[in-house]
Amino acid sequence: MEIRDLEYFLSCCETGSFTAAARRMHIVQSAMSSAIGRLERDLGAVLFDRSVTPIAVTGQGAALRAAAQRVLDAARSARDEVDAVSDRVRGTVVLGSTLSTGPLDLAVVLTAMRSRHPEVVVQLRQSSAGSAGNLRAVLDGSLDIALTASGERPPDGILLRPLTDEPLAFVCPSDHPLAGRARITPLDLSAVPILRFPPGWGMRDTVDRVLGPADSATEIADYSLMVRLVRTGFGATLMPASAVAGDGVCVIPVDAPELTWHLSAALSARRRPTAATEALLEALTAAADDAYGSCDTRTTAQSPSRD
Repeated sequence: MEIRDLEYFLSCCETGSFTAAARRMHIVQSAMSSAIGRLERDLGAVLFDRSVTPIAVTGQGAALRAAAQRVLDAARSARDEVDAVSDRVRGTVVLGSTLSTGPLDLAVVLTAMRSRHPEVVVQLRQSSAGSAGNLRAVLDGSLDIALTASGERPPDGILLRPLTDEPLAFVCPSDHPLAGRARITPLDLSAVPILRFPPGWGMRDTVDRVLGPADSATEIADYSLMVRLVRTGFGATLMPASAVAGDGVCVIPVDAPELTWHLSAALSARRRPTAATEALLEALTAAADDAYGSCDTRTTAQSPSRD
């Protein structure tokens, strides 16, 4: 049994497809099928039910999945111990990101990582499933770190490292009845239809908690489309001001501290992070600290003198 075959096996578990797993691991599909076949012959067990789509992990496969993750974690830990002797950090980190990271600039993070640790490869994954999807991926091991904006208590097995936060603003077209206000309150929004992000997004959790759920709300899973819809007069929304691109809309502060978007880094509490994962977490924290300084300066400069 080879470690590389275990990596291929876990990739199949995560993607539900030999073809998708091969693409992720940068090999041809036939090589992926051969690797899984070798494992099944070595173990004398069928690991996947290939009669369904996506392929399903069998009971024997589920048992191997947990054991394979432990083997890979031990191998990575051993490599980290050896590399530490020469102050070397290398490896691959899979980072899951929300579609917007607010004042945290991921370009700065990735550039800093390449400069300080050129042997670390960061694989960025963005999902329209929002924070909830990212947390599930940390739990199943397909992500090493996930950026999450969920306002809910994280599930067991997840550690959260707070990074940055930003108040949600009311974003409306220029001819909206509230467009001339300097500030508004949640009471002002009680009768205003609000375009919302999908369930599972951190902002959706926050807005539903403060304004109440709205089962009939129009749901948009794209920041740029949301702003374009607001600009055309389709509706109004609540979102971080940093995510609003372009002109033609009004961005109004809301007097409601509870309407705040919080960004955190989520890690597994069940797996020891690799040195590469720790290095990326350090870069994320440093960029968040820089973003805080910039946000403080910008807020002071633009704070309105009237309420």
